[in-house]
Amino acid sequence: MKHLKKFNESIDSTKEEILENFLYITDKFGEPKVNSSDYGSLKKWTLSWDVNINFSVLQKAEEIIKKLKDITEDIDDVLAAADRLEDFVCNMSLLDKLVVELVPKDSGDNTFKFIKGYEGRCLYVRINEVERFFNSRGLRVVKWDNESSYDEGNQTNDLEISLNKSDNQVTSEFYRLIMAELNLIKDRDYHMYVSGNDVVIYPDGEKAYIEVTNR
Repeated sequence: MKHLKKFNESIDSTKEEILENFLYITDKFGEPKVNSSDYGSLKKWTLSWDVNINFSVLQKAEEIIKKLKDITEDIDDVLAAADRLEDFVCNMSLLDKLVVELVPKDSGDNTFKFIKGYEGRCLYVRINEVERFFNSRGLRVVKWDNESSYDEGNQTNDLEISLNKSDNQVTSEFYRLIMAELNLIKDRDYHMYVSGNDVVIYPDGEKAYIEVTNR
């Protein structure tokens, strides 16, 4: 119990430090939604603010440009906060929400467990572990997709993981590690292949799905 209390206190103090470094953004847009997920022996943090912008409909050009300038000035402090939080890599996206992702530079663990398990015709892949592996090898996951490949007739889907660049040595290492885990699953056969910057995990047969989890 003492260890758990100390662990929770460490999480709380890290969260407090992160929020303090984004006070300027919070003053502009209100309290963020904060999530954390396992990243090796540490945590990856995601903060999101509602920014209430909409560039998807036609508007006067000067109005759009003014809004873009204003939002750029408002979120400029993200870079300063990222510099202060030197133990993290800062990623960001912006649409109707400003999302900031803080990824530990050192995950505190050099081993990986990509597969959570297999249950009810579904393979569960730990996407954070996949991201952690590629980050540690100098690559970055820019997108994952397990929906567009859905095949209703065969009741299957694939998991496509898109990387920022291709590296045959790294993807070969990933293939070796994840296939060692996939080969332990007896209920269904799953395989992996590489196509350009994409790594694809897929079932060999019908009635088999792939889901992602952060746990």
